[in-house]
Amino acid sequence: MDWQTHQEANRAGTELGGTYLYFDTAAAAPPVIAAVEAASEYLWKTTRTGPYLPSLRAEIYAQLDEIRGRAASFLGATPEELAFTRNGTESISLVARGLRFEPGDEIIVPDTEMLSNIAIWRMVATESGATIVTVAGGPTGLLDPEAVRAAITERTKLLTFAALSNVTGAVQPVVELCEVAAAAGVLVHVNAAQAIGMMPVGFDVWPCDFISACTRKGLRAIEGSGVLAVREQHLDALTPTLAGWWNAGLGDGEDVTFMHAARKLEAGSPNVPAILALGAAIAVAEGLGVDAIHTRVRELTEYAATRLREIQGTQIYGPERDADRLGILPFNIDGCDPAKLTLALERRGIIIEAGHFMATPILAAYGVERMARVSLHYFNTIDEIDQLVAAIDAERGINA
Repeated sequence: MDWQTHQEANRAGTELGGTYLYFDTAAAAPPVIAAVEAASEYLWKTTRTGPYLPSLRAEIYAQLDEIRGRAASFLGATPEELAFTRNGTESISLVARGLRFEPGDEIIVPDTEMLSNIAIWRMVATESGATIVTVAGGPTGLLDPEAVRAAITERTKLLTFAALSNVTGAVQPVVELCEVAAAAGVLVHVNAAQAIGMMPVGFDVWPCDFISACTRKGLRAIEGSGVLAVREQHLDALTPTLAGWWNAGLGDGEDVTFMHAARKLEAGSPNVPAILALGAAIAVAEGLGVDAIHTRVRELTEYAATRLREIQGTQIYGPERDADRLGILPFNIDGCDPAKLTLALERRGIIIEAGHFMATPILAAYGVERMARVSLHYFNTIDEIDQLVAAIDAERGINA
């Protein structure tokens, strides 16, 4: 496949215009143009008619229903199983806050996780009397299903983990982990923030109970948008964290009622521009084909890893085999300050990131406080990677 032709045919390029080479999709990708157009077109309409022109509102609500169905299908779910959220952190929190934990319940949170998939579970455990159980991913960042099996007890209620690590780029054995948990009657929440739009995700490929994700990264929607998929059989067990217009009703007496759908987790005015942008972004991803995207990103990842290792003094963290990582390459270079390297590259028009990536336990396992991170997507090219590597090699003398 001629990828560039395929990409252009689906309007999946960027508007960077050669000004920047962008290698920070793991933070947020440049949105597809169609997503920006969908959001801005709606906002301009509201300036001309007001947001609540009856015909416009009817049109928009019909579009939101259509996008809910499209997003659900993208995640192998039904429209009733799909909630729109503001971001991946909110999606995770809606699950954690929605479930009921009892004293002595156990929640497995591996040491491979970043802040958003740790903090809320610790809060819930403290408040409920539940216990956090840690499973180590080791220096590769890959979880061993047998280690998870060994950690499960009769009190284990839920396993939560990220399908694709924002720090190491490790692609977890999601199916195997879910099967181990399911065999013991343990619920599974999968954080797909980095995975969605980069690889196949969804209830049709993962036998899990909950899938959370933001959509500004691999899916290339705009900021302020996320999704949460909830298996139908768990809808009644989830208590909404927020209640009001859009998701709640008043029953007899003092009762508050909610629909039997994931939409009950949404409250207040929907973020219409972000949802319209999400629909456009999904259409682009579907046009490219998620399997084709996955193949493309894997090829770029392996090439970039090979080239980075050619730079003297470079250590790439995470999986030993490049086949076990996708899109994300964390690294340090002997004697080189990653923060200063990032700034030096920005002056050259090349965007990467450096820091602890809200995952200090993982960095502690490597004995470092910060690292540089290159994160790729399908719009990057071999030539761009070569330019990146040449620039890093030229700047590697920058030190603390």
